[in-house]
Amino acid sequence: MRYLISLLFTLAFTFFSCTSKEAKPEPSPQTNPKVTSAKQTLDYLGVYKGVFPCADCEGIETQLELQDTTHFVLTTRYLGKSDTPFVVCGTYGWNANETQIQLDNQKTGPYAYAVLEGVLQQLDLQGKPITGDLASRNRLTKMKKDAQTGELLVAKEATVVKGTTPAAPVTFALAGTEWRLHTLLKKKIQSSKKPFTLTLMSKDARFTAYMGCNQIGGQYIMPSVDGLAFTAIISTKMACPDDQVEAAFVKMLSQVDAYSIQKDQLQLRQGKTVLAQFTAAK
Repeated sequence: MRYLISLLFTLAFTFFSCTSKEAKPEPSPQTNPKVTSAKQTLDYLGVYKGVFPCADCEGIETQLELQDTTHFVLTTRYLGKSDTPFVVCGTYGWNANETQIQLDNQKTGPYAYAVLEGVLQQLDLQGKPITGDLASRNRLTKMKKDAQTGELLVAKEATVVKGTTPAAPVTFALAGTEWRLHTLLKKKIQSSKKPFTLTLMSKDARFTAYMGCNQIGGQYIMPSVDGLAFTAIISTKMACPDDQVEAAFVKMLSQVDAYSIQKDQLQLRQGKTVLAQFTAAK
């Protein structure tokens, strides 16, 4: 009997102890900050203008008109190369967050833009923001028409745009120029006889190079306005007495992902690291 009373007391105490514990609050679910819809909050319809960098011309004068919520007209002109404008009409859509527009029938070149207040910021082929030295030149500014003259004005500053020109035109273009190597992987390079050269051809997106012995060639692509990559790299198989520069140059080409030009100087880079430097042949 005493054992039974003791057992009942123990069970009652255990039950009371379990039920009297404070229940721990469930952790609140993580919530992502709400992304503001440009489509819903901005006055984005209208005409946007700007000049994008160009591999073999002074710049690509670009005008993109968002006529309504679905239709666009894109007009481009290659400055210093042709006065003939190229006009493309089509439809556009939005990404899931309604912060970017995507031109539907653009098969080549950048076709997506982040929609900001008074600005369309061009994105790269993967839909990501373009960074680096040329980032500020990858945007189109919204215009407005003068009520009396009909001229296009910059929407915010209200200044007349009379034939847009590049913000910082380059003397030499990436393609069509014979570039002479003078620094490779931070080492000064001097050719003994024939200059060490690199030439890109925009017509078929191919390149050729000479580094003292074999002929080097292949293709190149420009995934963004300052992006550059060399692909399908091949070379002849001549036996060379000293091919260290040539071997290092071929390896370097496979690492390039960006370039920059200042006057007559070309840099090939991997990110911010300068891999090779060239001077334009004059």
